[in-house]
Amino acid sequence: MLVKNAKVLRWSRNAGEGTHFGRSDIMIIRGLAAWLLATVLLTSAAYAHGGVGMVDNRCVLRIGPDIMFFTGYQPQTSRAEFCDDIPSTGQTVVALDMQDAELRTMLTEIRLIKDDGSHTSMNGLPVLTDAELANKAALEPVTISYYPPKKYPTGTLTFDHTFPENGKFIGIVTVENDHGQKFVSQFPFSVGQSFGKSIGMYIALVVALVAGVWGLWHFGVKKKAPAAKTSA
Repeated sequence: MLVKNAKVLRWSRNAGEGTHFGRSDIMIIRGLAAWLLATVLLTSAAYAHGGVGMVDNRCVLRIGPDIMFFTGYQPQTSRAEFCDDIPSTGQTVVALDMQDAELRTMLTEIRLIKDDGSHTSMNGLPVLTDAELANKAALEPVTISYYPPKKYPTGTLTFDHTFPENGKFIGIVTVENDHGQKFVSQFPFSVGQSFGKSIGMYIALVVALVAGVWGLWHFGVKKKAPAAKTSA
């Protein structure tokens, strides 16, 4: 009878250990899910293109405390609008709609430059430092389109540029008020490379997922091995 009870007690303890292991697995899975979510969010942030993002299904350019609605399209190929990356080469039209009245009284300057890969990287995106922004002599050789400071009292400005080849670029929008205070917004973008970049992002996520699952399995195998020896 004592032996039988001892076996029951041992079985109960093993069952308790199994339950604890199951809970540990759940905690690990939750941690893995949180890690993957953070990876997705960071990746999404990295592809949010600096000052450009989505608000209420509209593309928004943030500049200082204010915002502009950003709309881009290619009239020769499609009237479909895009928010950041330009699908293909050719004529591209961009419209900026100032939502804040104070922006309409400011000088607005727009510069598009070729990304030569030499700029500081932040969250995977190229960013010009204050010193680089102030160095006009260095900006001129890589500038592909420039619109000098001007006030837009109607709140709407439109500009176009024809991209002859695929590549990576950076848009720089600078506004200056009557007191000389400036705000700058930078938005890196690519031309004709969005598909390949998306593929790279998804491959990175799949690799992260596989690594996480393998880590969970490996941890489980190591944990089960000592438990099996103890039971024996």
